[in-house]
Parts: sequence; C-alpha cells; structure tokens
Amino acid sequence: MRGAGAGIGIISNPASGHNRDHFPALRRELDRCPGALHRVTESPADVPAVLREFADAGVGLLVINGGDGTASNILGQLLEQGPFVRQPLVTLLPAGTANMNAGDVGVRGSLRRAVGRFRRWAEDPSRPAERLVRHLIRVTLDDEATPYYGMFLGAGAVVHGTEYAHREIHARGLRDDFSLFLGTLRTAWGVVRGEEAFTAPTRLGLSLDGRAAGAADTLILAVSTLDRLAFGMRPFWGSGAGPLRVTLIEQHAPRFLPTFLSIIAGRPSRRARAGEHYHSHNARNVELALAGELNLDGELLTVAQRARLAASPPLVFLRP
Repeated sequence: MRGAGAGIGIISNPASGHNRDHFPALRRELDRCPGALHRVTESPADVPAVLREFADAGVGLLVINGGDGTASNILGQLLEQGPFVRQPLVTLLPAGTANMNAGDVGVRGSLRRAVGRFRRWAEDPSRPAERLVRHLIRVTLDDEATPYYGMFLGAGAVVHGTEYAHREIHARGLRDDFSLFLGTLRTAWGVVRGEEAFTAPTRLGLSLDGRAAGAADTLILAVSTLDRLAFGMRPFWGSGAGPLRVTLIEQHAPRFLPTFLSIIAGRPSRRARAGEHYHSHNARNVELALAGELNLDGELLTVAQRARLAASPPLVFLRP
C-alpha cells in the first residue's frame, strides 16, 4: 500500500550525474508511472512551487530522481517550508554521481534498473516495499540564517579526499560506490604515507548536546544519520541516544591503517573502542568550532568560526 495520500509526485534533476547520460529515456519511463505527477527542475529555486503543487494534489509519495545533493536540498525545503499537512513518504532513485544516501535508503541497483523497479511497483503497489526511518542533518553556519541539509557531513581527510575525487576520479567519468571506494582508498593511502595533501589537520572543538567534548587536531570527522555509508562502511560505534552518529579520529592516531580498516568494516578494534585518539558518539545536537571546510553530501561548505548540527524530524523512506 502507498500509505498517506493518494498520488505520486516525482521531481527529476536532469543535471544529476547519471541523469545526464540517459535522461530522455528515463523521463519517458517515469512518465509512464500511473497517476504520477512528474516535474523536471532546473534549479533549487524551482522546488518550492513543485512541492506546493504536490501538496495541493494530495501526493503521498515524493520520488526524487537526483543525487545526494539534490535529494537533501529537496528534503530540506520540504522540512523548512512544511507545505504538506502530513509529510509524504520518500523514495530516492540513484541518479547522482556517488549516491551514498540512496545506497542506504533508496531503490537498489543501477539507475535504469531502479527506475524500472519503481515503475513496476507503481503499477502494482501490493508488491513488497521496505519502510526505513531516517533523519537529516540540519546545518547552520556562523551567523547565516539559511540552513543546509544532508545525511553525511565530514571534515579533515574527508574534505581532502573529496577534493581529490572531484579532480582525479569524477572528472574521468567514474561514479557510484566504485568512485567512492577509489577515493577512500587513495585518501587512506595518502594518510598512511603522510602526504600533506591528505593529512593536513583541522583544529576542531566539539560539543555534544550542549556539553563540551574537547578540542583536537582532527584527521577525520564523520557525522551521519545513515545506517551504512558507501560500499557498506559502518564507521560508528558510539552508544547512547541521538540520531546523529559522530566519529572523530585525531591527528597522529597510532596504528591508523589497521584501526581505520576495523572501523569502516563496522568492527572497531579494542584500540578504537578505548577512546584514545579514536572517538564515537551519538547525539541530537552537535556544535563544531572550526575555521575551514566541511563536506555535506559531497558539497563543500566554508565555515568561519562555528557550525551547528541538529537532527531533523524523522522522515519515512519507501524502498520498493
């Protein structure tokens, strides 16, 4: 069953990574979904009017055909503007360059296969579909009034690796988990070799739910509301309440490579769990004191002094 509302509303970003290659064919496929309103947006400024149209039409399932940045921007506007009396269910199609968020809560498979699977479900909603509850990270920078939204935020080597990936991997047409795997592998190798391009630390002060958690020269910071990151990474082991999962690795952390491998495999070693140089926490609100860049769902944000992170209200993702 579709759940809330009676209809399907689809938003496509034709400029997203995989859409750029095959959008005319994908558009025809999505247009065939029975009872669906399909709108193609050219910029984030087009989204508010589309969301209002969907709300007025009684849409109960919002389908986003775009990348991580597109999805987070649309969902952020959905949360900030509140056009729906009752929030719709959400389905993500893996149309971006990396698709980390869709890998956790979106329709599985290549974009073509995911679109076909979704269309078959739309024709027969009695087909099985998972419902997954996730939050977004609401990010405010310094004195800016307009928030940003995402499901993964990183600093330190995460930013350095992102810059490398944009320059050396995505520019060559490589995408999805494979591109993330190459970027992560190259970043880890650069850290092990002590290459300055990957190891330049970020001085960062951390507060969790209003309590100071210390300051450190940070090698890697990762914050997410996802259960799994790219290619199955589960680098969080903190306990306690809160949908924001935070892992911080300090500069010059001992035995980095074996410990890092145990962390991304979801089985942190005793050294990581000991809490010296390796830290993991759960929280509802996180404050970062830093001057530098953050990676939010693949986009780089510049911070002058402070970034505040808060968990959004939950959204329900439908995965046919």
